[in-house]
Amino acid sequence: MEHGDDLVGKILGTVTFPVEAGKVREFAKSLHDPNPVFRETEEAQRAGFSAIPAPPTYSVVAAHFNEGDSAFSSLGLDLARVLHGEQTWTYHRTPVVGDVLTGQTRVVSVEKKPGSRGGVMTLVKLGTEYRDQNGEPVLTEESTVIETAAVVGGGEK
Repeated sequence: MEHGDDLVGKILGTVTFPVEAGKVREFAKSLHDPNPVFRETEEAQRAGFSAIPAPPTYSVVAAHFNEGDSAFSSLGLDLARVLHGEQTWTYHRTPVVGDVLTGQTRVVSVEKKPGSRGGVMTLVKLGTEYRDQNGEPVLTEESTVIETAAVVGGGEK
């Protein structure tokens, strides 16, 4: 990665996706969560939701709606050396079936650190703010991706 602070604030893309009952059910099943609140409207309403809620971390499905995602290449990152560092979610409210979420991802920070085996690692923090069909904030997701040091001729650079 050749750039650093000049990338802060750069918008990497926008994605829009619906919160659908079938997908929420599948996501809950993949988490081995048997809670009927994620499957049955009546159970969701008894629990105080207006509709079936999306399980925590559901926003990761947005990646499946990004056609030809070039975020890493637009940052100049070598995908072969990129690792997922961490991810956090801040909820303003729980997304529910019927919502249509739109998220815009931007670069929050870029930091370079020495690698434990030499060379330089680049840590890029990305932030995505998701809003509903009315433009109201629903959740904010932050993730850190790490580009590890390059290996050149058997050593790291």
